[in-house]
Amino acid sequence: MSATRWTRYLAQAFQLIKARRFKMLWEKGSRLVRPTGPWITQQALLDACAEVAQIVCILDGAQGGGASLAADQSALHWRDRGYATFRLGANPMGQLTAALHLPESMTPRLTGRLHDWPVMPAVTMRLEVHSLAGFLEPAALAARVAAFSQQGIALVVYWHDHFMACPTRHLLDKTHRYCGLPEVEACAACLPHNKNCLEASLRQSSLTEWRDQWGAVLSEAQEIRVFSPSSSKMLAHIWPDCVTKVVVVPHTVAALPSLPIATDPEAELHVGVIGHIGRHKGSHQVAALAQYIAQHALPARITVFGTLEAPAPSSVVTEMGAYRPADLSRLCSASGVNVFWFPSIWPETFSFVLHEMKAMGLPILAYDVGAQADYVTGGATEQRLPLDAGVAEILEALSVLKAGAT
Repeated sequence: MSATRWTRYLAQAFQLIKARRFKMLWEKGSRLVRPTGPWITQQALLDACAEVAQIVCILDGAQGGGASLAADQSALHWRDRGYATFRLGANPMGQLTAALHLPESMTPRLTGRLHDWPVMPAVTMRLEVHSLAGFLEPAALAARVAAFSQQGIALVVYWHDHFMACPTRHLLDKTHRYCGLPEVEACAACLPHNKNCLEASLRQSSLTEWRDQWGAVLSEAQEIRVFSPSSSKMLAHIWPDCVTKVVVVPHTVAALPSLPIATDPEAELHVGVIGHIGRHKGSHQVAALAQYIAQHALPARITVFGTLEAPAPSSVVTEMGAYRPADLSRLCSASGVNVFWFPSIWPETFSFVLHEMKAMGLPILAYDVGAQADYVTGGATEQRLPLDAGVAEILEALSVLKAGAT
């Protein structure tokens, strides 16, 4: 499957070169060449674990973003309480990666790559499943995770995306729209042709078998932790027998940097979009709005604090590229944005970006789906639109929000 991934990455690189999007090509390429360390043997792992009393194993793949941030925070929490942490992950090519940290240590005792899944040290007392993106052979992974819990290891599942519900992870159908969780017969007609399922081999999966294998994992879990009520409802819809294990615990956002932004009531509409905006995050919706503004020569512009994975007129859209989270409030304030748009079209499980927007005090527009609908409550400074809203309706909503806040 690694060869298949190389083919996919090369095809993406060709498209970016063709579109002359060299900054994005550089950012994506840099993720592929990050060092992952030497090979680790099973014996070296066991030797390193011999000096610790208890270990928390944290399973987190290659998704990045909020899932990896939550896994990082959990690891710090456990080390501060005197536990060692063993982080199992996957690099972009699907190779297993590992990092063992001793209690109260920021420097790994052991880090590198693994040839195969390790035997869990006998002192492992907890297994946390965060992101599963990037791991090869999901069926084997599901069996291993379920087996770990049967060894007396407490299993806790963190619902950061919808991978267990569908291998697309974001529940976009073959037309790039949120599927709405139809009956599995509809999934059988969609999945084989759905390029939102990045691993081509998984497009041949039976969704009934897929959900059965992950349902077996969820049935072994002591707790299934979700971060918004919408995720809880989704789990109850697919696996009603697991509903008693579901706990809604939103992420802690108190530490997010906050700098309330002052706006000029006479300024033109200036829309702020934050993050790496790919297809599921609404890249084509942002590009369509920008094209509409350009075609009608409207007094409005868009700044993306991050990157946009769809071509858009540079006369309307400015891409800021990667930024340090601590600088976000300052960058937004300096740019002159006066309204935020959260254009994500998949049912988010949570969004740190959305809460960063809230902390900056500007009005927010989002779609009426997922965690964004849970946390954008409506009213004069927050509005939700249906997923099928057109560009004129989106622009009108943004203009109304901007006018109401100035």
